[in-house]
Parts: sequence; structure tokens; C-alpha cells
Amino acid sequence: MKNVRAKEICVDGLPVLVWWKRIKNVNLSVKAVDGQVRISVPWKTSESRVRQLLLSRLDWIEQQRQRMQKLPKPVVLHGDDGEVHQFFGVLYPLTVVYDGGRHHVEFNEQKGIVLYVRSGTARHRRLQVIDDWYRAELSARIPALIKRWEVLMNVQVNEWRIKKMKTRWGTCNISSRRVWLNLELARQPEICLEYIIVHEMVHLLERGHTRKFYDHLNRLLPRWREVDALLQPC
Repeated sequence: MKNVRAKEICVDGLPVLVWWKRIKNVNLSVKAVDGQVRISVPWKTSESRVRQLLLSRLDWIEQQRQRMQKLPKPVVLHGDDGEVHQFFGVLYPLTVVYDGGRHHVEFNEQKGIVLYVRSGTARHRRLQVIDDWYRAELSARIPALIKRWEVLMNVQVNEWRIKKMKTRWGTCNISSRRVWLNLELARQPEICLEYIIVHEMVHLLERGHTRKFYDHLNRLLPRWREVDALLQPC
């Protein structure tokens, strides 16, 4: 039996991609890249009910589309000398140094990000070295944050991992108690890392994004909305 089916429908002149999945909750999103509207709904939801849901959220959808039109276009980075890269929310110049040693990154507040690679190293490999550095910097910060919030929340995370994700800052596998964090968090303000960790750990207390979930989040991080607003589209 299929677990997913998709169909594009038009609501009030707006094209919407609808996904029917074996899920419990409705998930409505507007993609930052192209403004496409997508909605995931439980498997047995009728198309007429989907249209009703979308009509009730048209004002919100339009607000999101207008907000995203004002966002700066993403910059394509190649790992070239002179580029500007973000590190925990701060812009730093990238200096590429070609030598015969091992590929690595060094960083300080004055010099910025210094990338050491061998001459002739391809662009994709230069970017991979930078990503490896980002991963190491995140990995150095995550354990202490998780440990702190395990005590405060009286929950346990069995495992955490880092990966690139296109549409989410983090996920939580409740059955295995595993938290996944987006590699791009190394580019966002550092406070965002803690917020996403707490957000995902709250799912160990409440599975879905229910009122109870947000009650927990409001109690633990009363100013979480301010931090959420800092996150750029991933």
C-alpha cells in the first residue's frame, strides 16, 4: 500500500502542492526558494477539506510569500579567496592559502576564516573542508547543551547527529531518542543552536506541535520566538 500521494490543486488562484501521508497532523509551508505552497495532510483527509484548510490560511500564506520576496537572494559560495562566509551569525572573510600540507581551516576574530588546501584543489573539495570545519565546531558545542537541557527537562537523548537538511533545522526520532541537527546551524547566530536543540528535545515530552508542546517551549525558553526570527531560510 502506498504511504504517500501528491497532487497540485488551485485555491483562489494559488497553486498548492498537496501531499497525503500517513501522519496525524497538518503541515503547511511556504518554500523560501520559490514561494511554493505545500501542505501535508493525513491520509484520509478529503480534497474538499484540504481546500477549506487552505482558504482559512490564505492571509497567512500571503504574508509568508511577501516576507520571503523581501529576503536577500542566497549567495552561491565556491570556497574562493575573498568570499564572505558566516560563522555563528557573524560575517568573516575567507582567505585561501595554498600549501602542501593537510587540508584544514584555522579561525580567529582578526583574520577570519583561513582555508589551507593544496594547489589545484577543486571547488567542491574546498567547500567540503569548510563544511568539515563547521561540523567540528558544532560537535564541540552540542554535547554540553544537550547535557544541560537533559537535566533541566528530565529527559534523555540517546544519540545526536549532524547532517545537511534542506527544509528543517532539526528533527527528533522519538522511538530511538535521536536528535538530528542541520549543519547550517554553524552559520546561524549561536543562540539558535541551543533553541533548536531544546525544540527537538521537547518532542521527547510531547510528540507533535500541539498546544502542550508550545506550553513546554514557552516555559523552557520564554523568548524562543525572538530567536526563531533570527533563523534565515535553510
